[in-house]
Amino acid sequence: MTKTKQPSEILATLKAVLKGRNLEGFEDAFLSYEIKRAIGEINRCRRFTPKDDVLFDNKYEYLIIPMCVASLAKIGAEGQVTHTENGIQRQYGVSGDYPAELTRQIIPLIK
Repeated sequence: MTKTKQPSEILATLKAVLKGRNLEGFEDAFLSYEIKRAIGEINRCRRFTPKDDVLFDNKYEYLIIPMCVASLAKIGAEGQVTHTENGIQRQYGVSGDYPAELTRQIIPLIK
């Protein structure tokens, strides 16, 4: 069984990804908040109850960084329904901060 990463380890990876995408400048506290939100959404979709030593189902760890990046990329355009500029079209609407392409990969636990 793979050891679940701690939020501090995920934070370091998220900072490296954001640096690679030229999206630096976010405070660590804000990025930690985004990580907690992404983990919370994964747990909600999964119907997973975190414990002190297991914050999320580690099989969905790969979604945390993309969910954070997607959320951060929407800053300034929250809830945007449609926007077209230079041939690029954006829509958000009901999907919230996380694209359905990411959240629909999470299989709920049977309770």
